[in-house]
Amino acid sequence: MKVTAPGKLMLSGEWSVLEVGVPCVVMAIDQKVGAEINAAESITFNALDLGLENISATFDGKKIAWGGTLDAKAIEKLSVAKNAIELSMAYLQSKGVKPKLFKMNTFSSDTLAKFPDGTTAKVGFGSSAAVCVAIVGAILKFNGHNLSDKKTKDVVFKTACTAHYLAQGKVGSSFDIAASTYGGALVYTRFDPNWLVKEMACGKSVAEIMDEEWPAFTAENISLPKDFELLVGFVGYGASTKELILKLNSFKEGQKEHYWQIINSIKGITTELIQSIKENNAVKIAEALKQNRKQLQDLSNSSQNNLETKELALLADIAEKNGCAGKQSGAGGGDCGIAISFDKKKSEAIKKEWAANKIVPLNVKIDFKGVN
Repeated sequence: MKVTAPGKLMLSGEWSVLEVGVPCVVMAIDQKVGAEINAAESITFNALDLGLENISATFDGKKIAWGGTLDAKAIEKLSVAKNAIELSMAYLQSKGVKPKLFKMNTFSSDTLAKFPDGTTAKVGFGSSAAVCVAIVGAILKFNGHNLSDKKTKDVVFKTACTAHYLAQGKVGSSFDIAASTYGGALVYTRFDPNWLVKEMACGKSVAEIMDEEWPAFTAENISLPKDFELLVGFVGYGASTKELILKLNSFKEGQKEHYWQIINSIKGITTELIQSIKENNAVKIAEALKQNRKQLQDLSNSSQNNLETKELALLADIAEKNGCAGKQSGAGGGDCGIAISFDKKKSEAIKKEWAANKIVPLNVKIDFKGVN
């Protein structure tokens, strides 16, 4: 049995989505990761992309324990997988289902950008979140759940969200988990993390937590205009989102008033963007994204976090010079930027100029299936 989950790119709402009740618009993209699962007499996990092979595990009904001797580096690499497997199996167990044992292989090579010289690079499509979703989806499907069912997708999201949130040290909004789970373009608001931590601490079963309504969490698909064209450019280097979040938290604590001024501005812009998308208004969509970029620049400068690096700035400037809108996509500090175009000639001009400036245009399309 094979399950895949798409990566993600943010259209609008970077950083502000970390706050409860503040929306973002995220897009699932056709750069996928996957998990292959087969019946076995014991649990074995392989992630060849991470250099991990034939890792054995046991499950006692609540927790997973890795077999053999693993060094600290391997344990860290396995943290997302461990949480995803453990919570998925604990969910089944607390529903009265004895989870089947398995051998699992994960793969994420599709999320690597491939360059003309034969080299590859990770480009910030959220592969760890997508792998988490694929693992949870594979275990649930293997045990009889239908991934096309909306209720199953909700359980996949909540389980993968919890697993990833814990593995990341209780940071992040899980918008990437939502994109990988539901697919398409999505209006997302994050769960209340304080509520989740309390629920996990109060003795409820995994099934009780995953099956109940989560305060503040919403994920609704939205239809983009037919002539909407997503252009994606890779600037040649990545960034650590976790480190950027820690720096931004410092700015939030030190300059609360300015922080909230920026966050509320991004919230307003994203809300306007959602309405403009519903109205199929290309001019307003482009304007909203330009305004979003300005607020992210303010956040970058005020937090001294270098979110819009010079290469990301150049990427966006080229898009604007050609009559379109461009901005960082996601946390910033590297990885990918996007341009939004409604004109094929302008799109080609942007991609050509990006390439001339060593910004690598990537062949990326929106994925509408989500985990499947």
